Amino acid sequence: MISMVKQISVFIENKVGHLAAATDILAKNDINILALFVYDSQEYAILRLIVDKPYETVELFRENGKVVRIKDVMVIEPVNEPGMMNKIFHLLATNNINVDYAYPYAKTGAPYMLVLATSDQEKAYDLISHSEYVINQ
Repeated sequence: MISMVKQISVFIENKVGHLAAATDILAKNDINILALFVYDSQEYAILRLIVDKPYETVELFRENGKVVRIKDVMVIEPVNEPGMMNKIFHLLATNNINVDYAYPYAKTGAPYMLVLATSDQEKAYDLISHSEYVINQ
């Protein structure tokens, strides 16, 4: 399985309670977090989210004074066997596509899923979707 989904990136201070405050905004508005990844630096962090209501989430964060961006990322369900992620990364590398970042995505019934952002999302999507590396093509 491979699909494109909207990912929200929110810039927050890297201080105690700021992640909880950001997720409070979602909880209070009945927005479900499907995937979450935090990348930190000393002063700030980037909170990356996949949620069930992406456009509403963007507006809520903006209303709360947060710097927020929305972009398309891939969610893939690789075939569950040793070396499969390696094959996907080599497929991208041999086609001159950089993996900008990747993080796990939970889905009921799936052994594992992966969020993937690359330097060329359209080309990467086409390559991966036409490979034998993902389930239920």
